Amino acid sequence: MDGFWSLLPALLDFLNVALSSVLVILAFSLLAYTLTYNFRDSVARWFALLLACVALSYAAEVALDRVLSAASAARWLRLQWLGIAMLPAAYYLFSLAVLRTTNYRMSRRRWIAAVGVVLSFLSAASALFGDQIVGEVVYRPPISYLQPGPLFWPFAAYFVAALGLSFANVWKARARCLTDASRQRMTHLLIAFGAPAVGIFPYLIGFGRFAPDDQSGVLILVAALMVNSAVAVLLVLMAYAVAYFGVLTPDRVVRYRLIRFFFRGPVVAIVVILAVQTVPRIERLLGLPRDIVLFSVITGVIVLSQLILSVTKTLVDRLVYREDRDEIAWLRELDRRLLATSDVRQFLENNLAALCELLRVPSGFVAATAGPDLMLEAVIGPADTREAVIAVDDWGEALTEALKQEDIAAHPLSHRGFWVWPLLEPGSENGERRVVGILGVKARTETPLLTQDEAAVLDRMVASVARALMDRQLQQRVFEALRRIIPDIERIQQMRNVVPYQTHESDESPTSALLNPSPIHSPEFEVWVKDALSHYWGGPKLTRSPLVHLRVVGEAIDRANGNPTKALRLVLGTAIERLRPDGRQSLSTPEWLLYNILEMRFIQGRKVREIADRLAISESDLYRKQRVAIGQVARVLTEMEQSNGDLFDWIDPAPGALNGSEAKRVKEESPTGSS
Repeated sequence: MDGFWSLLPALLDFLNVALSSVLVILAFSLLAYTLTYNFRDSVARWFALLLACVALSYAAEVALDRVLSAASAARWLRLQWLGIAMLPAAYYLFSLAVLRTTNYRMSRRRWIAAVGVVLSFLSAASALFGDQIVGEVVYRPPISYLQPGPLFWPFAAYFVAALGLSFANVWKARARCLTDASRQRMTHLLIAFGAPAVGIFPYLIGFGRFAPDDQSGVLILVAALMVNSAVAVLLVLMAYAVAYFGVLTPDRVVRYRLIRFFFRGPVVAIVVILAVQTVPRIERLLGLPRDIVLFSVITGVIVLSQLILSVTKTLVDRLVYREDRDEIAWLRELDRRLLATSDVRQFLENNLAALCELLRVPSGFVAATAGPDLMLEAVIGPADTREAVIAVDDWGEALTEALKQEDIAAHPLSHRGFWVWPLLEPGSENGERRVVGILGVKARTETPLLTQDEAAVLDRMVASVARALMDRQLQQRVFEALRRIIPDIERIQQMRNVVPYQTHESDESPTSALLNPSPIHSPEFEVWVKDALSHYWGGPKLTRSPLVHLRVVGEAIDRANGNPTKALRLVLGTAIERLRPDGRQSLSTPEWLLYNILEMRFIQGRKVREIADRLAISESDLYRKQRVAIGQVARVLTEMEQSNGDLFDWIDPAPGALNGSEAKRVKEESPTGSS
């Protein structure tokens, strides 16, 4: 029994160091998560400061277990005080940010926060470099602490007062909530609110002199173990409540993301660090070198943890999504099955290569219908094949003739040196043939002659290519629908995120902006941007554009001589210029592609074929990249509209706005609506 009591302090010290390591990992991981996903929200930013104080304090606690002298212990204990001294200010600023989310006016509280920040900085400086708050070190491993200075108890009073005021702010925020969901989150926050302060307050400085014997040291270690265990649990609960502040994604997404991050990051790191701390004891039992045991343990923990996460993914999905499981499964299936542009091109090129090999011809192409036009989707063969296909300007007539054939696969049309097959929508009847594209290969002979085997294979290939183009068109409609509904979904999330609170009549409610929304929140916003750019130099789509109601356009009117249309053109031109890469303009480098398309298509008004030739891309690629470029302009306009800075900082007439380029283009303005 005596042996057990002699080993008990060492065991408790080991458990406390391990638990402190766990808290460092937890605090740092949650800090990284908060800054990654919630950085734009003030609640999350001040919570990150609070987590930084906790991580620093417990990191110093872990380091104290390894120091070998009183001087080293003193340095780490004073560094620990940087986190302790800044914690009261972090607490109060965090509580103010929480209260501010309820639309509460707090001018007096801001002065209290400023005083708290000053007191915390002065306390940290004194603890690091002076002896007013803490004095000499008491080095008595495993328990070491600093002696109290003359100002320690005033600091302790400030610490408790700041914690009490912070708790009162969060309590008031909870009282102002009118919905059960928001009140429940505030309740979780209140339950866990005091955990960091209770965990890192330096009790031994004030009460260490009352614990001179070994038995008291054991009691201190037991108390520390219990407190730190509670802090670890409550810190996770606190982070869970904060994770919902300032995010527009649904609750299930936040919950799933947090759980997956927690198990992939902190849990794996905690298991690894506990394994590393246990290695010295295992190596003595196994009689193996430390390196071998360490590498084996770390490798096994990391690999097994990832396998367990993969196996339990379905279980986590069931716990998180519950009644939404079927819908989420469909969304994931859609993500796996959708064909990207490169996927379609690769599929078409593979089929073209197989077809050319079958017919022993050197080249071929596939073009898709885009209204009355055809866009090249894939071309194989010599370098001049693309130019030879583009040079033919009557493919529409060829399609009309080809549709008159009885057996299209066995009897292609010979046209301008090519054998041509029309690609029909799969399942369409003869009376309602909808053409989705055209397939052509270099003519082997003037009159198409195919063997029965070639015709049979061709029938399957033509149907396969037609189905690929049809699926691609359907998926483009899906993408177009997503582009239209995603802004509306974001707006719904914004409205859903605005929680009703009790407010004074004079308070400016956060819902006011939603009742009078900016055009950027409309699902038609990107369409309006495209229309305005298409009439950049004048026309009804510019003069009557809903974009003139943008706040940035209103700010630019003075620089446009009071003309809203010119102001809108100025804003559009500035948005385009923001996409201009640094350095000298180039027509061949990828980073200049989107800007070149915008400038040549809308500023210079060049034709599509001319732009495609100059940029050495296909017309289908040009249309796709043009959609991306317009989306980037819409993104920049959104950033400009939401900017809180001086709007005139970004209004800088440049190429494409209202400078010399306009003088060259005045004569080309539309006669229907010159601005």
